Amino acid sequence: MTTTETAGPKQPTYLMGRSEAETRRLVAQHRLYGPFTRRLLEDAGIERGMKVLDVGSGAGDVALLAADLVGPAGSVVGVDQDPDVLESASARAEASGLTNVSFYSGDLRENVPDRDFDAVVGRLVLLYVPDPARLLRELVEHLVPGGVVAFGDFNFTPESVVALPPTPLWTNLWTWMQAVVRGVGLDPATGYHLRRAFIGAGLPEPEMNLCSPVGGGPDFPGYDYAAESLRSMLPLILKLGIATEEEVDIDTMAERLRAETLAIDGVVKTPDLVSAWARKQ
Repeated sequence: MTTTETAGPKQPTYLMGRSEAETRRLVAQHRLYGPFTRRLLEDAGIERGMKVLDVGSGAGDVALLAADLVGPAGSVVGVDQDPDVLESASARAEASGLTNVSFYSGDLRENVPDRDFDAVVGRLVLLYVPDPARLLRELVEHLVPGGVVAFGDFNFTPESVVALPPTPLWTNLWTWMQAVVRGVGLDPATGYHLRRAFIGAGLPEPEMNLCSPVGGGPDFPGYDYAAESLRSMLPLILKLGIATEEEVDIDTMAERLRAETLAIDGVVKTPDLVSAWARKQ
């Protein structure tokens, strides 16, 4: 049965905010990074019959992928601090006919249920954690011997997004996003620093990979995804004095990005998503 339980009122520092628009952005994000995430889980060894913990589940995309991989004989528990987004995750699981998923709202470090998982996974979670190695070390305690640890995180370094040929609007958008990441004290190279976090958690040398979706043309989903990501960051952009509402003009951003790219027959590389996986010794 797909369920959502709640434990504890704590909320994480999450630069993208919490709203229905943000939930839609998470779903759009999965259109770009879902295939790569599936390969990450498969390469890491997620297979039929496993019991998987998905941390920072959000709208549930990674949990749903894991549920498909482990099959009816397996199970997935998704944990997130936002009970509202988990309602969406539960509804999506039910709509997909997946009965082997449950969702649990609570603090990752204090309210993770059970200690017999075969795998712990997460996408775009460690970016928001002050000490990723410590969190991984605590999560490993919930794994059986030989259990899988598999995570993916963004880089927000200057070279992580590329428009070719360069365009003013893509340059502005990426500059604003990087400024938000720096302004709230997040690590812009979290993806590359996954290795350090794994080693610091006492895990063996991880396997690592990198994905950067690239596209152009009128139907590339990257325009809408970039604009909705900027929309979620907009309150912080304004609060930090990075740009004004008039400079951003968020409601026309997606169409302007599309028009600017089409006008020069260009392509865009979206942010690097770096993956790492290892097994508990």
